[in-house]
Amino acid sequence: MINRFSVLFPIFFAAILAFISYWVQVSVENESEKRGNKLSNSPDYFLTNFKTTQTESNGSIHFILSANEMTHYPQDDTTRLKKPLFIRYKNNVPSSKIEGGIGLVSTDGEEVQIIDNVKVARLETETKPKMELFTDQLTILPNKDQAFTKRPVRITQDPKTVVNAIGMNYDKKNGIMKLLARVRVHYEKPVKKNNLNVHPITQNKNLKK
Repeated sequence: MINRFSVLFPIFFAAILAFISYWVQVSVENESEKRGNKLSNSPDYFLTNFKTTQTESNGSIHFILSANEMTHYPQDDTTRLKKPLFIRYKNNVPSSKIEGGIGLVSTDGEEVQIIDNVKVARLETETKPKMELFTDQLTILPNKDQAFTKRPVRITQDPKTVVNAIGMNYDKKNGIMKLLARVRVHYEKPVKKNNLNVHPITQNKNLKK
């Protein structure tokens, strides 16, 4: 069961990384058109209740990115997102999401950091259980298809699988996710329904009237 879990989570994480990479590419292109040459500690523009939707060629939703605030700082050419939420869709139904307290996008989108109450989730489907990763800091390198953290991570999969570790490295190209230290795994076999030892009541033919 642990081997199965180890295979499923990198596949799910690869999908998350792919659509974040696409968003970074689009957002950096948009920012390059907006920012000026003046360097300042103050932001040159900001958006509140920011939301953008990317659709497929057939019109179905690909992903939605939203944030309470998006602020660009020209001095170091970074973009700051307050309470970012990425939701990826499949067949117009949410399939996975990533959220956190703060999102930081570096110059040219080379690095994305999600900080504070980070949660990466694969939502439950008819064939797959819900799976979630929790940490307080996650660094994503979109151009290298890598993600990592040195902070504690907690991975859960319904119904009872829990993995705790310190540090994680994920490499999409190699399809490998490494948990770096203090790895602990808890697994409970789910209770099958309709598996109770119930014996039918039979009529005793020897009963006298």
